[in-house]
Amino acid sequence: MPSSGDTLSLKQLGTAVRTTSTGSGVSLNTINSSAGATVKLSEYDGGSIGSVSGFTYVVENTTETYRLNFSSTGSKFSQIATKAANFTWSVPSGTKLSVAANSGETATFTAGTMTNNTDNSDQTVLQTVATNTVRAVFDDTFNGHISGFGANKDKTVYAVDSYDNNATALCLTADSPITKYDGTIVNVGDLDEGDELLGYNPNNLNLDSDADFFQWNSTDISGSWCKVKVKDIIFSFASTYYNVNSGEITATSEHPMLVWNQEQYRYEFKEIFRIKEGDRLIKQNGDDLTEVAVESIEQVKENVEIVSINVEDVDTYLVNGYITHNKGGNSHTDESAPGAPTELAWNNSQRTLSWSGDGTNDVFDVQVDDTSNGFGSLAVNESQWSATSYVYGAGQPANGTYYARVRQYGTNGLLSNFSSTLTFTKS
Repeated sequence: MPSSGDTLSLKQLGTAVRTTSTGSGVSLNTINSSAGATVKLSEYDGGSIGSVSGFTYVVENTTETYRLNFSSTGSKFSQIATKAANFTWSVPSGTKLSVAANSGETATFTAGTMTNNTDNSDQTVLQTVATNTVRAVFDDTFNGHISGFGANKDKTVYAVDSYDNNATALCLTADSPITKYDGTIVNVGDLDEGDELLGYNPNNLNLDSDADFFQWNSTDISGSWCKVKVKDIIFSFASTYYNVNSGEITATSEHPMLVWNQEQYRYEFKEIFRIKEGDRLIKQNGDDLTEVAVESIEQVKENVEIVSINVEDVDTYLVNGYITHNKGGNSHTDESAPGAPTELAWNNSQRTLSWSGDGTNDVFDVQVDDTSNGFGSLAVNESQWSATSYVYGAGQPANGTYYARVRQYGTNGLLSNFSSTLTFTKS
């Protein structure tokens, strides 16, 4: 709130809230839109300006929202905070981010297209990245007395290539157990937006620490358990993940865990690919914490469904009892399964089934059933067939009616849905 000696101008307040009348005749009643109500100039105070918060990673061709944070604001400050003219959002450094919309204290940014760096099947860590600076400046003319007024508030944001496994870099496998606030355990893939989880708030970690948690470290992690709410859930796929301590934690490379760094002798959040044997994970033990040594960490090349969640207001939650942090990006355009094959057809004279795939990978599953029981008694069951046609041997099949379907493997190993079922007759 304003201090003794601070100057508050009614005319400047009129400008800040963008009233239709900002001249000498402006009144608090007009600004407040409530004639006769008691209101003070101090209720429009901006308190103090904090950091820019939002996710660290933005996947190409997606958007993310960033916020300039304020604390100890007056009860009417929202009238100022929602006016775009009071805020300047920009990207002073970097080429892959651009401002999509200025909504006042929040703004959305779009990441442009990245150049593919390598075959995603060989990619295991972030490689194709573009470093950008997201900048916010607050200047409403009225709050010139507050800390941070008119100053640059910057956040480093990385644009990443969705085709280089980067979109999956900060997620848990779908069967990872999560602790709800009431103590029940559910798989992360079964969570719903709005669910309340158990989080842990170290005393010296920023409440909303999306902006700087990787820079945080401490020799003390005393704090308190707290309730956090699931705000966002994103589902995707990954072809590589890390397995820590024989399945205690299974997550993709950049997922951050709270650890005791054995080399630096301090607590910090480390991405899984940086965790080393000898580091210690931090786990719930009743109302207390315990430390569990990392005895093994293995990179697994396997196609898995992954889930990323965003929780608020404290940015931590428990996976299998271990303290973890929000990941750095909440949008995924990563690996997806191919579309189902099309144009499935039968050539009777050549005893041949043929179809069209997407052209990227001619590997298919081919199924033919000689009854209409939903492919329960397969006459043909070819797995990973490497052609867009299937030719029967001499004299095959026997005359009759058949039902055929085909599905395709993507280059990432993920399977498409089956094609529409073809009913054909061999005569």
